[in-house]
Amino acid sequence: MPPRRYAESVIGDVREIGAGQRISRRRDRSAFIALLAGTAALTMLLTGCGDRSGFSPSATSDASKAPAVTLLGVIDGDTIETSEGTVRIIGIDSPETGECGYEEASTLIADLVDVGDAVILELSDGQNERDRHDRLLRYVATADGVDLGLAQLEAGNAVARYDSSDGYPHHPNEAAYHAAQIATLEAGGVVLTSACQAAKEAAEQAAAEAEAQAQAQSAPVPLAEAPAEQPWYLQYPSCAALKRNAVGHPTGPFNRDDPAQAEIYNWFEYGTGHHGDGDNDGLACE
Repeated sequence: MPPRRYAESVIGDVREIGAGQRISRRRDRSAFIALLAGTAALTMLLTGCGDRSGFSPSATSDASKAPAVTLLGVIDGDTIETSEGTVRIIGIDSPETGECGYEEASTLIADLVDVGDAVILELSDGQNERDRHDRLLRYVATADGVDLGLAQLEAGNAVARYDSSDGYPHHPNEAAYHAAQIATLEAGGVVLTSACQAAKEAAEQAAAEAEAQAQAQSAPVPLAEAPAEQPWYLQYPSCAALKRNAVGHPTGPFNRDDPAQAEIYNWFEYGTGHHGDGDNDGLACE
């Protein structure tokens, strides 16, 4: 029988009892109480039937909503302190305290949410509740819905890590996180942010230029070629000066027809300006 028609039947029975049906006082009272309880239950059932979906609001939908907690502090770019406890952001890794990029990654969180503000924590299915340091593992978002993990990746402050690509549980945002990654992971697991990468490249270039300059400065300077030794006679401006030499140079005469003396003759006859062969007999400096 449909619930509404059954309820109407029960209500009719109740009315009939109220009209003075002959039953014992004890049976009358018990039957009346039972029918009244059934009427109340069916009335509640009929009231619920007003929802076209046939279901009341699901408690699961409320429970699935990620809880909001209070931000108490920023430890680094992937770890925060909340009223719920220390939280490690799922799926990213940023520089540790003291490493290059630590300040920028920590500051980004502080720029997006203030201490004392609410943040949303979410644990997806299949994820570990805590890491080996007993920190809560959660997605973290601002009250406006900004995903802090994704923001760090897009800013070049973190790498996508600790997911199914390296032996950890898969998480729903894994593909999006890897696609957004700009920073790199160096050997030894050190996160190299995009800003630190640029600084490293600039430092390497400066070092290379300094080394090249140092090598250029330390390279031996090639010795200049010694000038060719000039003929001995060119140091004398005249035959008279030649004849006064005390180093043993020949003093003449020099025969223009002797190949061995022709250059010397030409110097004293034509090169000095003193016409060393004054009588034009082919002998200079007689």
